[in-house]
Amino acid sequence: MVLNTKTQRYNFRINSEHQINPWLKVGENLSYSSTNGNGANTSSDYTGALLSAIYYPTNGTPYNADGSFAGLPGPYPGDYGDIINPVAELMRIDLNNPVNVLVVNPYINIQLAKGLMFRSNLSITKSNNRYKNFTPRRPEIGKPVMSNSLVERADESNDILAEQVLNYKTTFGAHQLDFTGGYTFQKTKSTSLYTSGTGFDDESKQYRYLNNANTTQPSESGYRATALASLFMRANYNYNEKYLLSLIGRRDGSSMLKENNRYRNYYSISGGWALKKEDFLSSVDWLNELKLRGSYGVLGGLARLNPLDVSPLLVRTTSYFGEKPTLQNGYAQNVLPNEDLRWAESKQTNIGLDLGILNGLSLVADYFVKETNNMILTRTLPGTAGLNTQTINGGLVKDKGFELGLTYSSAKNKDFSYSINATLTKLTNNVEALAPGLNNIAVGTNFRNELAPLTITVGQPLYSYYVLKTDGIFQSQAEADGYKNANGQKIQPNAKAGDFKFVDMDGNGSIGPEDRYYAGSAYPDFSYGLSFNANYKNFDFNIFAQGVQGNKLFNAVKRTTYSASGPSYNKLEGILDAWSPENPNGKVPIISSSDANGNFNASDFYIEDGSFLRIRNVTLGYTLPKSLTDRYKLGNVRVYATTNNLFTFTKYTGFDPEIGMDNNGLDVGRYPQARSFIFGLNVNF
Repeated sequence: MVLNTKTQRYNFRINSEHQINPWLKVGENLSYSSTNGNGANTSSDYTGALLSAIYYPTNGTPYNADGSFAGLPGPYPGDYGDIINPVAELMRIDLNNPVNVLVVNPYINIQLAKGLMFRSNLSITKSNNRYKNFTPRRPEIGKPVMSNSLVERADESNDILAEQVLNYKTTFGAHQLDFTGGYTFQKTKSTSLYTSGTGFDDESKQYRYLNNANTTQPSESGYRATALASLFMRANYNYNEKYLLSLIGRRDGSSMLKENNRYRNYYSISGGWALKKEDFLSSVDWLNELKLRGSYGVLGGLARLNPLDVSPLLVRTTSYFGEKPTLQNGYAQNVLPNEDLRWAESKQTNIGLDLGILNGLSLVADYFVKETNNMILTRTLPGTAGLNTQTINGGLVKDKGFELGLTYSSAKNKDFSYSINATLTKLTNNVEALAPGLNNIAVGTNFRNELAPLTITVGQPLYSYYVLKTDGIFQSQAEADGYKNANGQKIQPNAKAGDFKFVDMDGNGSIGPEDRYYAGSAYPDFSYGLSFNANYKNFDFNIFAQGVQGNKLFNAVKRTTYSASGPSYNKLEGILDAWSPENPNGKVPIISSSDANGNFNASDFYIEDGSFLRIRNVTLGYTLPKSLTDRYKLGNVRVYATTNNLFTFTKYTGFDPEIGMDNNGLDVGRYPQARSFIFGLNVNF
C-alpha cells in the first residue's frame, strides 16, 4: 500500500502444565517474538508520505528519463512550494529495526488444605531493540536537503513480575465464601545507547556505518528503573446464588513518586441481587433472569507519568556560553521538577441491570459516574521560566453515561440458528476543575505550528476545540463594509466579497483571539455496535458493524489543500467549491494568495461531523463433515474467508473518520485503515 514498507514477524509459543501429585501442579508459558521491517513517515504534517503525494503537482513525475528521482517540474518550480518527491522519499528508506521479545512465565499451584490454594507466579520479559536508520541526501528541487545522517540506537529492557496469591474457598449451607489475598512486585529496568553521525561522502550501502561519517556526535547512554508493589485482598460472598457481595482492598506503591507520596490505599465494594431467584418471581416462566447490580470504588493511576517528571535529568543542548558568548554544546534541564506529584485517583459508581426474557432475549444495562481527581497533566511554562514544561496534578474530570447490550438468540437445536447483538454507549465528559490558578491549559497538538485549536478548560470536555465562529461568507463588498461596530468602525477592515464573516463573540467591535468559542470535541454523543451470527448446518457466518455519532473532528488538512495562500501545493477538489460571483453558495472562502482576512485561521470551518458506520468484519466459514475428517484421523477442519473494513459510511471529508483520541481529534492527514481480505484454514489434529 505504501512503497518500500514491509513487516516481518515471527512468533513462537509453548505452554505446558504438569500435575505432579494431587496437591502440586507446575506449569510454564514460554513465548518468543521477533519483528523487523521498514516503516514510512505518514504522520508528519510537513513531509508525510500521504500529504506529500497530495501536494505534489499533477504534471510532476517521480522519475527523470535517466531513471533518477525527479524534482518539481517546469521553469518556475518555486511556485509549487516546498514539496518532497514522495516516491523518492519512500524508496530511499534504509531502516533496520529488529525487536526481539522473550517471555518466560513459570508458575506453581499448591493445595495447602481443603479449599486453600497457594499460587506463585513469576513472569520475566526481556526485550532487545536495535535501530539503524540512514537518511540520504535529498537533492531534488522542492524541499532539498544536502546533508545525510546515520542514527543508531540500542535499547534493552528487563521486566520482572512476581505474584504470590493465596485463595480460600468454602461452603457452609447456602453460604459461599471466596477469599483471595496476595502481594505483587514488578520491577522494570531499561538501558539505552544512542549515537549519530553526518557527512557521508559515499552513500553506498556498504559504507553506511559510523566509521565513514565525517562528523560523529558523542554517544548518549541512559538507564531507568521503576518498581511497583501492591498488597491486595478480595472477599466474595454468595448466599444461595441470590445475594452477592464483593469487597476489594489494596495498597499500591510506585518508585516514580517521592517517598511521602509513594503509597496509597484503594478499595471497592460491589453487590448484586438476583431477584429471579426470589419466591415471588421464580415461577414466572417468561422471565429467565433479573439481577440488580451496584458498585463503588476508588482506584489510583499513574498512566501519564514519566519518572523524569519528578526528578528530571540534564539533557544535551546547544546554547551560548562564556564571557564572550559562543555557541557550545552543553547540558541543561528543560523540565521543571515537581516533587509533590502524587497518584491520580478515580472514583466510580456503577448501577446495573441484567434481564433475560422469553428464552432468547437478554439485556445488560449499566449507568456509571466516574470522577478523576488530581489528574496528571503537563502545563507549558512562560518564557521567563527558562524551562519548557512541568507535570502537575490538576483538577477534576467527570465522566458519566450508560452502556446497553441487547442480545437475541434463536433456538439451537435446528439446522439454522442465529443471534443478533446490539450495543449502545453514551459518555459525557466534563472538566470540573483545574489546578489552582489555572482556568485552561493549551494543548500542544497542532498542525504545522499554524493551527492549534485544542484546549483543556473548566466546564468543557477534555481537548475541546477553541476556535473563531464563522457566520457565512460576505456576498458583496458592500456587505463586508457594512459589518460595523457601535462606533461605526469596520469589524473586519480587510474583508472583501468572498471572505468569511467572523462573529464578534465578546462584542468589543473587532475580531481577535478573545472571540473564540468552544465548538465541541472528539467525544461522540454515543457509540454503537451491531453483529449478526448465523449457522446453517456446516456453514457459519458473521457480520459486525461499529460506529459513532455526534463527534467532531478538526480536519486540519484543509489549511494546505483548500487555501491558496502560503505554499502553492496541489489542492483537494473541495477547493472547487470556493466562493465567486458565479458560485455565491460556495462553502470555501474566495481563492486569494494574500488572505488578508485570515480566512484560514483556526475556526469552525475545519470542524466536521465525524460520525461513521463501518462494516468492521464479515466472515464466512465452512467446517468439513465429521465423517470426512474421521476418515483421515483429523479433528475439526474449517476453511473461512474474512474481510475487514469492507465499507465505511460517513460524511467526513478526510481520509478516515476513525481518528480516535490519540491525536485528540486533530486530523493531520492520518493514513487510513486498510481493507483486508483473508483466506484461512484451521486444522485440529
